Amino acid sequence: MRIKSKFLSLFIIFIFLISSGLTDELDSHKPLMIKDKNYTEYWEQFFYLSDGSLVTNQFLVANFPWPVGNGHGIMLGSLLTPEGKLYVIKNGRNRENWGYNEKVLDFFIHTHRLKSVRDGYSIHLENTMGTIDLELKSNQSPLSHKKFSSRNGFMETNFYAPSLIGNGKWQLGPEAGFELMGPVHTIDQASGFGVHVIMTDTADQLIKNWVRIFGIGNDDIKPFLSSITRPNGEEEIILKLFDVNEEFDSFKDVDITYDNIIVERGVSYPTTIKISAKSNKGDLDGTFKYTKKIAHFNLNEHLNFFEKSFSKTNPLVNNFRYLVDYSLVYKTAEGEKTFASKALSEYTDITSAIKTPPKKRRRNRR
Repeated sequence: MRIKSKFLSLFIIFIFLISSGLTDELDSHKPLMIKDKNYTEYWEQFFYLSDGSLVTNQFLVANFPWPVGNGHGIMLGSLLTPEGKLYVIKNGRNRENWGYNEKVLDFFIHTHRLKSVRDGYSIHLENTMGTIDLELKSNQSPLSHKKFSSRNGFMETNFYAPSLIGNGKWQLGPEAGFELMGPVHTIDQASGFGVHVIMTDTADQLIKNWVRIFGIGNDDIKPFLSSITRPNGEEEIILKLFDVNEEFDSFKDVDITYDNIIVERGVSYPTTIKISAKSNKGDLDGTFKYTKKIAHFNLNEHLNFFEKSFSKTNPLVNNFRYLVDYSLVYKTAEGEKTFASKALSEYTDITSAIKTPPKKRRRNRR
């Protein structure tokens, strides 16, 4: 009986592990709503547009201290115009004013929406700052970094759409200086990606820096790179070559060297990235050179007074966004090819918050 009981227990554990894995996979389209105080989960989309604009948006759920509370939804978007002007589209809502679909990716916060449609996704951002609409296709299977655990939590990272290609439009509104709405800017091509991230610890305990690079333009073969350096120095690297919107080759043995480091106000970023990689088909060697600054984005600079009061104890996150020129030599048994064009890079530097010492109280003299 004891042997039978142990066998039954092992079988139940086995079934639980399988069902848990399936649940995680099936639930990747909706937030987990974890009760942990440091819980943050977001779907982030990043696009370079054919008119030279940059669009980012993050549909985020997080637990905040009182009086905001748990399960607060925030959509944080940005539009950088071809002229270099940055517009932030941002709204936060309590749990009763945002929602999602239980079965498919369909996420709304206030008037903003991220939705899966046939063969792709649609994004709608709208408030008094402006309106952005994008229709996107994705043929690429998801890509994931392995789960990383810190002392007090974990991080999971899944590129649910490593390659997104589509079109759309954007329009600025009254908050951007127009009486009603500005002119409509039609976009012939948008190139980018979508990533889903879950964290249950502060970002500085999970990431030291994170570089993401994706090819833009009309070239058939484009690179995709995501490299996370953890606080313990461990590197996790995803490197692919895409043929339009499908995988051309995938690399496992990847070495990355960051050169020509620039330090600004206590944070740093590289201006040259060298790679050397191997796949089952061949070798890839080359460089990414930062050539044109698009934006240095620090979230704290765009928060209101109430939000900044929460951010004082949070890590400092600085995003360095650049156009890069890449030249990659691809060698196989069939010969050698060089892929050279332009890409977009975001290098994220994360440092712990600077804790200010408590003020000493002066004793009253008697």
